[in-house]
Amino acid sequence: MYTQPYPEGGQGPAQQNQPPAMANSLLVADCGTVFTKVSLFGLVEGQYRLMARGEAPTTIVPPHEDITRGVMQALNTIEFVTGRKLVKDGLVLTPEQSNGDGVDAFIATISAGGPLRLVVLGAVDAKLESLASQAISGLYAEMHVIPAPSFQAATSRTPLSVGAAGAEEKAPTETSSWTQERVTKEWERQLARMRELQPQGALIVGMTDSPAGPSPLQEACQLLVNADRQRKELGSKAGEVPILYAGAPQYVEAVRRMLKGVSTVTRLDALTASEQLGQVSLAVGGLHERNVIQSLPGYARLQEWSGGATPVATATSLSSLVRFLAQHYAMNVTAVDVGGLTTTVMLAGEQGEFVPTVNAGIGVGPGLSALLQRVGWQRVGRWLPFVVTEEELRQYALNQMAHPASLPTSSRELAFSQAFAREAMMITMEEAQKASGDELNPDLILATGGILAHTPKYSQVAMMLLDALQPRGITSLVLDRTMLISQLGAVASIAPIVAVQVNENDAVSHRLGTCVIPYGDLKPGQLAVRVGVEYSNGRQINVDVMAGSIEVIPLKVNEQALLTLFPAPGVDVGLGPGERARAAEEIDGGLVGLIIDARGRPLALPANDVERHARLTQWMQALNV
Repeated sequence: MYTQPYPEGGQGPAQQNQPPAMANSLLVADCGTVFTKVSLFGLVEGQYRLMARGEAPTTIVPPHEDITRGVMQALNTIEFVTGRKLVKDGLVLTPEQSNGDGVDAFIATISAGGPLRLVVLGAVDAKLESLASQAISGLYAEMHVIPAPSFQAATSRTPLSVGAAGAEEKAPTETSSWTQERVTKEWERQLARMRELQPQGALIVGMTDSPAGPSPLQEACQLLVNADRQRKELGSKAGEVPILYAGAPQYVEAVRRMLKGVSTVTRLDALTASEQLGQVSLAVGGLHERNVIQSLPGYARLQEWSGGATPVATATSLSSLVRFLAQHYAMNVTAVDVGGLTTTVMLAGEQGEFVPTVNAGIGVGPGLSALLQRVGWQRVGRWLPFVVTEEELRQYALNQMAHPASLPTSSRELAFSQAFAREAMMITMEEAQKASGDELNPDLILATGGILAHTPKYSQVAMMLLDALQPRGITSLVLDRTMLISQLGAVASIAPIVAVQVNENDAVSHRLGTCVIPYGDLKPGQLAVRVGVEYSNGRQINVDVMAGSIEVIPLKVNEQALLTLFPAPGVDVGLGPGERARAAEEIDGGLVGLIIDARGRPLALPANDVERHARLTQWMQALNV
């Protein structure tokens, strides 16, 4: 399992500028793709608390084109609510004044600007493609692989004939199928692909032990030279493409000579195994910081507000908090953040395991098009308890992409948005589990993001999380309705006490409940598990939960109970098939209650539309969705 040092760049949180040792107040701005959230933290009766928060649309596109305008709008909301002056002469007022105005520190996190477009060139086989994918898995980056023509020709096992129709039919060999005509067409295709992508970074990989030898490295350089020449001829405003070289070390100087005048070349260790992933990840993270974050309109002003400190990528901040929670509470933690253009899942284990997965370009705002293209409308429609057409879902997606800040205006639109959110979380979780080997089943699921935080009913959030993430055994669901957890990792880098106290007092205060998810040999219509609940007031109940159903047992916020589970033979609740489980400590209640999800893992939906609609409706009624 690969663990990344920091999901964004080589500057760890410890390198941020330090505020006063005893900060009384902090402002934290999280600039997302769609919304900018600003939070004011301060001392209340000796504890750091969330005092106020404001939210406004992110302003990085015309007519505003200044990221600080959205921050300022959110700050105005906080000033109105608190009666506290926070801005003076266009700057955040620091430090905190004797009359209570101002704050001691301002911190910014950013996920706006979209992902870094990275092309991977050279002798890119399946192994190197997988390694490169792992290296950027925790970054705001999307990878596009363009293997060199000579490498494709030398390693192709299923060649395609380029001869004219009616030519003599015979089994083409690898060399005969890659004629000069085909190679020329491949060069044209790759050049057109570079023009279409307008990459913001390039990674050249590959050793010389492939059948093509060093030619793929030379062709990668030539493609970059040709793309740069064409860019200049067309008068494109796109800048030069910074290049990371992680190929055969003996050719690094030759690569630099070929690319002289085209772009700078940064040498990395040759990418051949997981040991080099950290260095590649840090280098790509640095490209994202320089080429995406720092190019946002208004960035310089935002950095000035931060006292010169570099704003932190939101993924970096979130990863810091998730790792801390896993180790502090000695449990496996899964955090999920569903945004407009990015969906993030981070798995952290109590032994230091960490698997970050940032699904760049997949979201429930501008990222809906990519999501719909990837999964298809049928997968989205399967979560809806009513008949829907492809045209209706596509029209909804177009409207949301055009107006990402808009909220659902009907129960039907709300169901659409939640169905898309399920698919975004599901495909991101699947990618994370491939990297983790399914070893980090969560003890705690922490959910954030606008679509989850703004959901009308807590039970709807619980249902989405159980459907998409499909945990097993016993886990707790917590909703970050204040959308603070993405900010607190950055806060922890300069004021750890503030982060810990705000997290416990405000960020994770919306506990949805404890979930029991039996899995294994569940036979539909038969008993899955008998649940014994002993409340703290002495009252006891027993509930039989049938396979294929989901039940909610009353257990409110601030209530606790002892839990005993009697699974059916072949059914597992975390200790082995058929093994009884009794909680050593009382479990906590929540806003939804104690949820018993006996629908099975993996969750299988009926293929028949009528039966599926009936089953979905039954589950929704059980959770009071």
